[in-house]
Amino acid sequence: MGKSFRLAGLLRFRQAQEEQAAAALARANARRKEHEGRVGRVRGVLADTPSDPGSAMALRASAAARSSARSMLLELHALTDSTTQEAAQAQAELLAAKKSAASLENLADRHRVEQHHLLLREEQIFLDELASSRTPEHGSPNLGATVDSRLENA
Repeated sequence: MGKSFRLAGLLRFRQAQEEQAAAALARANARRKEHEGRVGRVRGVLADTPSDPGSAMALRASAAARSSARSMLLELHALTDSTTQEAAQAQAELLAAKKSAASLENLADRHRVEQHHLLLREEQIFLDELASSRTPEHGSPNLGATVDSRLENA
């Protein structure tokens, strides 16, 4: 067709970076959802803890269980915040990778269009030369003479 796009290798690299960033975002979102689910389960355990113990020993065990669950819940909240920040960072990296790839994709599209126009231009020049080289002795009429005679008769 014509010249190949000189930045094709860089474009493939940027597209690979974009795919990797999308995969990293998917993993970060999965971790975030997993930890949010854990927080919900721990809250459920805290809500299901009986509030009316039958004895002093049961009261101490219930208090220890609730304290442990609250500590775990605080740790899970911190971990969820961390995973949310990781997901936000992954989202920002994906957007940056998309911007990098998009500018190169636009250049590649423009190059394809220019190459297509060049091919059409070359084809038209060939057809024009072919039409102008044909004469009545080669079996085809001289199209220019036909147009001139029509204009004279009009």
